[in-house]
Amino acid sequence: MVALLLTLTPVHAQVMSLQQCIDSAMVNERRVCMAEIDMQIADERTGELRGALLPKLRGMVDYKYYTDLPYQLMPASIFGGPAGTYRDIQFGTPQNIAANLALQIPLYDPASFSAVQVGKEAAAMAAIQHERTREDVVMEVSAVYYNVQILQSRLAFLDSNVVNAAALVRTLELLHEQALARRTDVDRIALQLDQLTTQRTQVQGQYEQVLDGLKVLTGMPLDASLSVDTTAPEKKEMTNTVTGTTTQRRMADQALRLKNAELRTMKRARLPGISGQGMYGTTGFGPLEADDHFNFYPIGYLGLQLQVPIFQGTILAHRIKSKKFELQRTELQRDALLDKENVERRGVQRQLTIAEQVITNNTAQLALAERIRRSTMAQHAQGLATVPDLILAEQSEHEAQMNYLNALVNLRKAQLELQRLNGVLLKTEQP
Repeated sequence: MVALLLTLTPVHAQVMSLQQCIDSAMVNERRVCMAEIDMQIADERTGELRGALLPKLRGMVDYKYYTDLPYQLMPASIFGGPAGTYRDIQFGTPQNIAANLALQIPLYDPASFSAVQVGKEAAAMAAIQHERTREDVVMEVSAVYYNVQILQSRLAFLDSNVVNAAALVRTLELLHEQALARRTDVDRIALQLDQLTTQRTQVQGQYEQVLDGLKVLTGMPLDASLSVDTTAPEKKEMTNTVTGTTTQRRMADQALRLKNAELRTMKRARLPGISGQGMYGTTGFGPLEADDHFNFYPIGYLGLQLQVPIFQGTILAHRIKSKKFELQRTELQRDALLDKENVERRGVQRQLTIAEQVITNNTAQLALAERIRRSTMAQHAQGLATVPDLILAEQSEHEAQMNYLNALVNLRKAQLELQRLNGVLLKTEQP
């Protein structure tokens, strides 16, 4: 039986193991590449938020040409006029030039500090999403790889069955020529041969289609020649002990931390902020006198600025309440996810136990069906078995082959799903 599973490797085809396909998909799969870009975007946004805590230095150059000089009211008593009256005066120069450097240093900005923490939590969420994407790719590549293995094994079985049926047709043709077999017996086996040939053509088409899907996942060109390892099912030692946490659970926990960070940021928007300020520059007035020169005068100061949010309307209060509701909903989602994973883990463990038992039984049944077919053919050659007995033996072997392949699929799926639920899918070396 195992020999049959190893007979259908195309000549000159590149044979790739499952781990090789996974490694290639991790490099070429666009979803993984996009998840990596999302991580980089999240890191850059965190850096952007950190930049709000750094000192800001701005350079400013200002030039003004007054078509009408500004007016100012001066007490008339300065010019000898009556008290309590004012006189409008235009003063200044038509052209003003200012060049200044302004420095602002955030000393205490609770909202910005919290925003940086939100950025860190968002970056951590992007990292977990990247890992989950990689897990999805591992699951998909593994499923497609196993499907290719199963179809390749089916083709090997069908090739063997076609050879056996063709040999039986030739034998019955000779017996019919010697009047030792009826024509209907020959036609029955010939019909079975045609059905097997048609079935093989269908399976070959499915095999090529699934193989194309594997090529796309691994980044190989569609015209590349590719084949997969065909191995007997492995009996891995699986345990109920949870050795890790699923990425979905970690994403739920991280979502809670992100919501908490966002809530803290909103609350800290009510706190005052202090920043240091400074400016140094020069201002020029002109033109003056006959040579049209400018007079420049320095200006500079240092100071502190305190900003106290006194009343910002009810917008912030409603945002805080809304965020609290979102936090409660996220907690409920996390708890529901935990219950779901516990139920799924128990169910998959039962499926795995059953699949291991079924694969053992079907392996024995397949070997028994092969012996029955060979024994029936030997009895038919001796005239002790009829053609219906041969057909029944052939059909029993075909059914045993399909049961074996279906059990193999169920075993592979249960193994993958349990690895995912135990949080070790990316840590477990693939067969």
